[in-house]
Amino acid sequence: MGAQRKIDGIVLSRGSVVGPAILACAERAVAKTTGLCEEERALELTTLDRAVSEATEELRALALRVAGELGADKAEIFESHADILCDDEFRADLARLVADEGYSAASAVRAVSEANAKEMEELEDEYFRARADDFRDIGNRVIERIVKARDDAANHSSERFPSIPSIVVSRALSPGQTVSFHLPNVLAFVVSSGGANSHAAILARSLGIPAMVIPESELSLLSNGTTIALDAAGACLFIDPEPDILSRVERSRADEIRRAERLKALLDLPSETPCGRSIGLYGNGGGMKDLSAIAEAHADGIGLFRTEFLFMEQGGFPDESTQEAYYRRALETMGDKPVIFRLLDIGADKPLPYAPHPRENNPFLGWRGIRWLIDNPDVLIGQIRAMLTASAATRRAVRVMVPMVCSPKEMSVVKNIVDRLIPETGGTAFLGMMVETPAAAMSVRLFQGLSTFISIGSNDLTQYTLAADRENELLGDLYSEFHPGVLSLMRKACADARSCGMETGICGEFAGTPEAAPYLLAMGFDELSMSARSIPSVKEAIRATRIEDARALLDEALALGSSADVRELARAFLKTRGVGA
Repeated sequence: MGAQRKIDGIVLSRGSVVGPAILACAERAVAKTTGLCEEERALELTTLDRAVSEATEELRALALRVAGELGADKAEIFESHADILCDDEFRADLARLVADEGYSAASAVRAVSEANAKEMEELEDEYFRARADDFRDIGNRVIERIVKARDDAANHSSERFPSIPSIVVSRALSPGQTVSFHLPNVLAFVVSSGGANSHAAILARSLGIPAMVIPESELSLLSNGTTIALDAAGACLFIDPEPDILSRVERSRADEIRRAERLKALLDLPSETPCGRSIGLYGNGGGMKDLSAIAEAHADGIGLFRTEFLFMEQGGFPDESTQEAYYRRALETMGDKPVIFRLLDIGADKPLPYAPHPRENNPFLGWRGIRWLIDNPDVLIGQIRAMLTASAATRRAVRVMVPMVCSPKEMSVVKNIVDRLIPETGGTAFLGMMVETPAAAMSVRLFQGLSTFISIGSNDLTQYTLAADRENELLGDLYSEFHPGVLSLMRKACADARSCGMETGICGEFAGTPEAAPYLLAMGFDELSMSARSIPSVKEAIRATRIEDARALLDEALALGSSADVRELARAFLKTRGVGA
């Protein structure tokens, strides 16, 4: 055993475990080959077509298997990969490189998949950036078919991989790799890239397999057989751990098992404080794949349905019939529970590849959200009509939420469209606004009569309030929703909305943080919307908190000088009530 070494990481999927490392190759190396002659190009086109078709069939088969083992929502990851391979524009890009520029089939696949991946990585939205590795996974799958070398040392051998219980180590993991391993022998994943919203991370959580991301420079220290201890509680791992660390990790693992059982027992219990105050726990959805998880978590509805996901999957603007079918399915899946559809939230930092957009010096403060929609009325009107048509077809009201609102004039534009289209479609809608800017938070009363509900978008409200880009690593701990200034804005917006008879909610990451629950309860929010996996832990915090205690805690927090102190105050508060242990 060598000297112990500690490496700080970021937890993608919770869990503490000890085991030997085993290295997995993330992708096959492909030499860039161009300048082929005409005869060679024809052969490469034939090879390309066959490989794409075989990979598509393979993905459809994989989706069927995953549907049976993990559920239909996870299977849609692979269905969407197959759909990309069937996309005319994607195939045309591949064929053009081979036929016009003389690329080999494998080189063309690598170039096109990587170009799409980099395009996704340049987007501001973390959810869509996490889709970059999906394109790389698709490319790798086609390349494996091209070179006829599947089942090699890159963890696809005919033998089970890993053959013994191990911690799989790789620079990155694709969704296909994640489910192709011999999962009974996978103790955990350690990677150097990929965020919490990557499909591989989502699958790891669904499989109940711990996962952590560490710096790439540290990843190189791991070799086959190295003993690793993952400590989720400390967000770190240890190489060649000493006995005291092994004991600590074993205790953490025992605590995690007890906590999981405790949270599971809450599934059918109401989200209600000991003093009888009920608060809705809703799920955030990025597309159809999230609906099953939201239903399984017994969510009270969908508080944020990101409609841009549908638009991002298309090669052009989806027509109204496509949108209507999409929205109708979400309404039907949730039954009588409410669904809040956010209008298309793109522009500047989240552009659509097929929608021209000017270069902006500061895209975070630019042409985005409702600003872009008002300047593109055909898109706005078409989306609202599709939602109302879905409402009429299902006989359920839709809740339409407007992103990036700053002034009542913007809401008036949307309200006029909704009012005009309701008689035409026969649908029913409730109109609400996202509160993402300090201007909106300070002027909620001006929207009375225009908005029936508000939903705090805590991610953007925090970065605009603190003038701190949440993606800027140089700003350290400055970006935090627990900042007293941010909490004060949330409290004012919620109080003003309630005084105007508006329903109140919050749909940013803050809503899914257990330490935030007492503060949000004290403010008086009607519902919190979060990722489905966060619902049990937030419910536990709510069921342990009395309203009067939460209000006293909030008053104390707003007198503190740092975000870290505010969060620690809530953590200590919950710990005394047996929450989070």
